[in-house]
Amino acid sequence: MEEEINELLVFTKATIFGNYLLYLNSLKILLIVLFIYYSLFKKNINNNILNWGKIKQDFESLIDKYKYLIKYEKNIDEDSPIWMMWYQGIENAPPIVLSCIQSVIRNRAKHKVIIISKYNLENYIKLPPHIIEKFNNNLFSITHFSDIIRMALLFKYGGYWIDSTYLLTAPLTMVNTSFYTLKLNYCWTYNHPFINCLWSVNFMAVPKNSFIATYGYKALLNYWKKYNSLIDYFLIDYIIYVAYHKEEKFREIINELPFTTCNIFSLAQSLNNNYNKSDIQCSSNKLTKNGEWSTSNGIEYTNYGYIIKKYKFRSKNENKSFFLK
Repeated sequence: MEEEINELLVFTKATIFGNYLLYLNSLKILLIVLFIYYSLFKKNINNNILNWGKIKQDFESLIDKYKYLIKYEKNIDEDSPIWMMWYQGIENAPPIVLSCIQSVIRNRAKHKVIIISKYNLENYIKLPPHIIEKFNNNLFSITHFSDIIRMALLFKYGGYWIDSTYLLTAPLTMVNTSFYTLKLNYCWTYNHPFINCLWSVNFMAVPKNSFIATYGYKALLNYWKKYNSLIDYFLIDYIIYVAYHKEEKFREIINELPFTTCNIFSLAQSLNNNYNKSDIQCSSNKLTKNGEWSTSNGIEYTNYGYIIKKYKFRSKNENKSFFLK
């Protein structure tokens, strides 16, 4: 009996010691992994700080180069084009996007609506080879490709850029300014240093050869010539952010714009609710292409169903107010 107890004690001690060694080894491995991660993370932070400094310097140089354009800018023409885009082709757009486009066509006032896709893009602009190559190699997404396209179109032609998920419920009114954008009193995004809702890159207007479109387009071209990855999702906002803080006259133009008095994002949260006129109060409503909505609850229309019915997209032959080619 005594011999069995001694063997059990030896086995127990060996097990405890073995587990202790295993714990030490695991802890050692964990510390090594944490050290490597911290080293790489710290290096990445330092690199980003250096990159931000260099990028800002590059942007400020472009601002100095093109700021003279501000004094020559005219107000936005009342018949300037409205640019929208569905890159895959309008025939492949979901119903909510088609209804949003139709709402813009219906409320275009004197503007012509031009819908850009990959099939007609080169009819309007020719982008540099390095942009096309990097897009084709998936170095940036369609979202960020559209940033380049919008600045190129606004630089060359002027007009409005309105994202294809905006629902307009009232005609666009003439604006007596050389830069217009939705300036929001309700900021939709998290506390990002470049997003202060003083501008909306998805809804803005400029005259041809404006300062902000010229500088913005050149800044994007230069950025993608130097870099192969996106330093921040909101790069285009940072471009405007730098101009806002550096160029006083541009800052004054933005500061003089009125804030919107309506929450343009609220309708997107109530698309599946039963139709209620009070839910669709804003003249501009920012919706989303992503979601699952029903046209009715079996008895009456939902807000989504009402929008799809009221702004049913009409064919090119019926819609003589926009170009597809």
